[in-house]
Amino acid sequence: SEAALLAASRLIVVLAEPGAGKTQLMESLAQQLGTSVVTANRFAHTGSRPNGSALLIDAYDELAKVDASGIYKLLATAYEANPSSLVISSRSSEWDYAATHAVNEFFGERPLIVRLLEFSEDEQRRIFEHHAPSEDFSAFQAEVARFDLEALLPNPQFLNLFADAYIQSGRSFTDKRTIFSQA
Repeated sequence: SEAALLAASRLIVVLAEPGAGKTQLMESLAQQLGTSVVTANRFAHTGSRPNGSALLIDAYDELAKVDASGIYKLLATAYEANPSSLVISSRSSEWDYAATHAVNEFFGERPLIVRLLEFSEDEQRRIFEHHAPSEDFSAFQAEVARFDLEALLPNPQFLNLFADAYIQSGRSFTDKRTIFSQA
């Protein structure tokens, strides 16, 4: 649970693929901690928050693409803020051992690394039914599978985009290009 996550460590890194829900999780954690989320790019340029408060930094991966050594600037600024807790989110592909080591260097302890798991078929069904309550998930899933795109359904962002495209296309896709252009 989110409460168990926050209780497990004061230094947390949340990893997942694009669209998997990192930002939504960060916003929920921030609400529980009585603070707000700041993007890594903004934090690296604007500086720290009041000392002692929780610090939640989203989208580290966007900073890493622009500045490979950005983790050091980010962590130095975070360290100066002396946060009660620090949560950083990133795409899995942009976080590596060196970034974990850098957190340890600045804060004197290793962060807890957590990964968001893909949604199960039952969870996909519930997301779909919430997003399109009058639609049939099984028919949608079969139509997506017809174009070998079912591997993308565990990602909630793709699931919702494909659901919208499915409805817009009259519940029958013509080809992959059309699916993606409608999505």
